[in-house]
Amino acid sequence: MRRPARPGRPAGPAGSGRAAGPAQRSQHPSEAWNIFGTLAAGLAFWGAVGFGVDRLLGFRALFLPIGLAVGIGAAMYLVIYRLTRR
Repeated sequence: MRRPARPGRPAGPAGSGRAAGPAQRSQHPSEAWNIFGTLAAGLAFWGAVGFGVDRLLGFRALFLPIGLAVGIGAAMYLVIYRLTRR
């Protein structure tokens, strides 16, 4: 006798009760905008922090590229974490 899938979780192959894999998961169109927004926000925020530190300490462009690298790295981590968590 098969057990029904838990509410809120998609059933895996043959109703095994396991969560569906990446190929079986439905993707919402807004998910791409969420990824884009996360990447853009990471670049904008940490780039602005780097720019502010440059202005505060009197450098021309030392901390701005560092802030941009930290921002894109942190944003990519968040995107990958969110996508693999499901």
